[in-house]
Amino acid sequence: MRTPHLLPAILMVLPVAQTLGQAPNITRYRVETTNETTVDLSGVGQPNQHVSFTLVTWIAVALKDTTGGRSLRVTVDSMRLEGMVPGLSQESADSARGGTITGLLDPASRLSGLAARPENPFLSDLQGVVHGLFPRVKPGARAGEHWTDTLAITNTSNGANLVSSYIISYQAGAPETRQGRPGTRLAANIIASITGSMENPMAGTMEVTGTIKGESSMVVDANGHHLGGTSKSTSEQLLRMNMAPSPIPVTTSRTVAISLLP
Repeated sequence: MRTPHLLPAILMVLPVAQTLGQAPNITRYRVETTNETTVDLSGVGQPNQHVSFTLVTWIAVALKDTTGGRSLRVTVDSMRLEGMVPGLSQESADSARGGTITGLLDPASRLSGLAARPENPFLSDLQGVVHGLFPRVKPGARAGEHWTDTLAITNTSNGANLVSSYIISYQAGAPETRQGRPGTRLAANIIASITGSMENPMAGTMEVTGTIKGESSMVVDANGHHLGGTSKSTSEQLLRMNMAPSPIPVTTSRTVAISLLP
């Protein structure tokens, strides 16, 4: 059975921005994600399945002015897989090298039309990271000020049809300097629901329901540029399939660390 650790989750990666009207620039990041998944197979008379892995990805993010906002292009420079993932390997990660995620960022910092090429499970997982690149920062927010945003993500990659609906509560923090650059700390708490279906080559169509809870801490400068941060989340899903008499519980814990590259 393919483990569902690649279900979409909001990863509070930090924003990349540029001034409208300027020539496109490229910003590079190192993204490290650690995933620990437990699949409870007691309902089908099997021992629990545990999967733990770390994926380190180097990406280049470019924004360019276009009609309706800015076009987004994320290019994978390389990926390194640490750990064992059933059905996947370093070769799977290598095949994502040079892959892209494209979309449109509107003036309200909403992404639409995200598409990953080629189809690759790790590249599809990175698509969730890209959604987190653009938090809704309240203009002029002062330390201690709160605001809330909502977000819906649809994942149709690899035969999936999943919708994740998020409520994100932000809080502005105190000024902070990173690598000599002044910024402001931003904290976020996330709750989400997941509904839909995904395809498994051995089990067929699986109906998915679940929840996600998470939190993140990031530093952004006055222009919204990413200066560093981390996040963690836990998802609880139930998978329903014809071959199982009862839903299969799946728990995934995930941490993300983002570093700005020179």
